[in-house]
Amino acid sequence: MGTGKHLATLAFCLALLWASRFGPYACATLPGFAQEISSSWPSLMANGFLLIAFLYVPAYDFVSWLSYRLGWDKDFDPIAVYPEIQRPGQQPISQTTKRFLYPLDLAIVGFVLLPLWTKAAHCG
Repeated sequence: MGTGKHLATLAFCLALLWASRFGPYACATLPGFAQEISSSWPSLMANGFLLIAFLYVPAYDFVSWLSYRLGWDKDFDPIAVYPEIQRPGQQPISQTTKRFLYPLDLAIVGFVLLPLWTKAAHCG
């Protein structure tokens, strides 16, 4: 189910990119972002990539939790970010740290990256 979760997470992120056009952001309400942000394909790709990169870990954990709650998986298996490069004796990220970082990550996505993506994709 691991590959399926990764594909479902990617589909979730891409669906969010597509659904952003129906969000509360309008071109007139995004004056703080420079016009150069929405003027080229590299900026469009960079904004979309950053949005997916910031959203991927919380989205994967959400998909994993959802598959556990729906009975498709026997246990909840959150994503392990870079487990192979941990130093000996290094502790993994604790749940308390994740409870702090996930809202911060989602705030960055909702208040910075999603408006940047909307400006680049739909106002350019």
